[in-house]
Amino acid sequence: MTRQEAENYINNIPKFADKTGPENTEKLMAILGNPERKAKTVHVAGTNGKGSVSRMMSLFLREAGFKTGLFISPHLVRINERISVQGQDISDEDFGRIFDTVKDASDKLIKEGGAHPAYFEFLFAMGAVYFAECECDYVVYETGLGGRLDATNCIKPCMTAITEIGMDHMQYLGDTIEKIAGEKAGIIKKGVPLVYFTGRVSANRVLEHTARVKGCPAFNACWTTIDVKEENKRKIDFSLDTRYYTYDNLVLNAAPRYQTRNAATAVYMFDRLFHEWDVSRKQEIIRKGLDQFKMDGRFQYLKENVILDGAHNEDAAQELIGSLRSRYTGFGSMKKKLLFAIASDKDYDKVINEMAFGIRPEKVYITELASGRRLDKSVAEKGFKAALGDKVKVSCYSSSREAYKEALGELSDDEILIVTGSLYLAGELLGQEI
Repeated sequence: MTRQEAENYINNIPKFADKTGPENTEKLMAILGNPERKAKTVHVAGTNGKGSVSRMMSLFLREAGFKTGLFISPHLVRINERISVQGQDISDEDFGRIFDTVKDASDKLIKEGGAHPAYFEFLFAMGAVYFAECECDYVVYETGLGGRLDATNCIKPCMTAITEIGMDHMQYLGDTIEKIAGEKAGIIKKGVPLVYFTGRVSANRVLEHTARVKGCPAFNACWTTIDVKEENKRKIDFSLDTRYYTYDNLVLNAAPRYQTRNAATAVYMFDRLFHEWDVSRKQEIIRKGLDQFKMDGRFQYLKENVILDGAHNEDAAQELIGSLRSRYTGFGSMKKKLLFAIASDKDYDKVINEMAFGIRPEKVYITELASGRRLDKSVAEKGFKAALGDKVKVSCYSSSREAYKEALGELSDDEILIVTGSLYLAGELLGQEI
C-alpha cells in the first residue's frame, strides 16, 4: 500500500477492532518472527514526561555510537514520527512496505483464531519489524497507555523507566495514584534495573514494592540535585548530581524548567545502564545529546509572544503555569490570552480551572479538536465562564486554524498568547501553514 492508504487503514482500526490483550500481541509478534527481540531495548512509561525522556535517552544512545530506534506515541503531525531510526522518521515508502508485512501477519493471526491487532498494537508491530530490518543496536519504546496491558510490554528490556505519575486515563488505569502506578509498574521485569521520577511518594511506594518483589535494582532519580545556572526563553544551563557523578555545563535549548527533571531521569538511566564507563566519556555523550534535544509542542515558541504547549491533564497544566511564572517576571500582572481545546476523555473540568485561575487570561479562544474525541466547545465555554466570570470574553471557533488566526490578529506586542489543552491541538497547528 501507499503510505496514505496504510495510514487510512490504521486510523480505521478502532472502528472494527477492539483493544486486545498481551497474548494477542505475543501471537502476532511470533508470526512476525519476534522482531522485538532483535535489539536491546529500553522501556519508558509514565503519565507526563515519558516522550521527552524517551527522546533524550535515544539521543544519548546515538551519541554513544549505537544505531538506535525510537518508538513514540502520539505523533504530532505525521504518523511516520512514531517510528524513527537515528533521528530519521520512517520514510513513506518503508511505512507502506512494513504495513504490508504486518497486515499479512495480522491476516494469518485472524485465520489462526486470534483477534485483529488494535491501533497501537499494529503500529508497535510495524516499529519492531522496521527496527529489526534496520539492525538497530538499541530501541527505546515509549508505552502508549499504562504499561501492564500495553502492546509494548512484550519486549524484554535491559532498562525500564517510569516518569511522572498523575491522574489521567482514569477510565482505563484506575481512579487513584496507587492504582495508576500499579498499571505503570507492569513494565517492571524480573532483575531489570528500574529508574523512576514519579513526583509522588504514594506512587514511589508502589514501584518500590514491585521492584523488591521482582528483584530489580531500583533508582529514584528524584535524588538527583538539579542546579539551574541560567534560564531564559532560549535555553536552560544547569548541572545534575546523581549521587554517583556530577554532570556539569548541561544545556537544554528553548525548554521549560520541567524538562530538567526529565533530563535527570534520562541521565540517571544512561548513567546506570553504562555504569562501568568512564564518567568523562558519559559527560561528553550527555552534553551532546541534550544539546540536540527538541520536543515540538512542549513550551514551544511559535512567535516571540506565542507559546504552544500540549498540556492535557491537571498535572501538565500546573507544570505549564509554573514554567510561565519562572520564565516571566511579574507573570500575574501581564496581559495574557488563551487558545484552548481538549479531548472529551480528559478530566477537562480540572484542566479548565487550572488554566483559568493559573493564567488569568483577558480573553479565551475556544475551539474543538478535529479528532472524534473532541470536547464540544460549548462545554469548555461554560467551564471558563463559570471560572472567570462575565468580565473575561470567551469566544468559540469551529476550527483551530480559525481560532489561531483570530487570536493572532487581536494580539498586541505587550501581550502573550498561550495555546494549550491537547497535543492533538498542537499537532493540528504545527501541521498547518500558520
